[in-house]
Amino acid sequence: MINALKGWCERFEGIHVCYAYDAVLEYHIVEVDPESVRRGNEEYKKAELALWTSFMKEFPESDLLISEPSSANDMANCLFESTNSVPKLSGWETIWTLNDIFVESVTTLTKKSARHQSNEYENKSEYALAA
Repeated sequence: MINALKGWCERFEGIHVCYAYDAVLEYHIVEVDPESVRRGNEEYKKAELALWTSFMKEFPESDLLISEPSSANDMANCLFESTNSVPKLSGWETIWTLNDIFVESVTTLTKKSARHQSNEYENKSEYALAA
């Protein structure tokens, strides 16, 4: 796990990673920052899926959480933390990053909604017309 996370730090510029084990919940927790890397980078998404898949094969009885930093996560038992610092974004960069994440989310929801609506009317031969 730690070697894979070190690899992430080398591959993804500006990424900050913290890995801990929550003994109470028996969860392995990986916090990744900044959100622009987690949500806006296709290569990162593939790397996260590969880590998840590998972890589940090697430790099928264990739980893994990969998330943004959260006060809900017990990171007291930190096993690894990258030395990379999270880049500070200017006000405009923050706005544009949040906007990109929002647009990606809305686009995904819109596509799902459109597929659901088109499936709903497929195979229907009767239509009601209102005048």
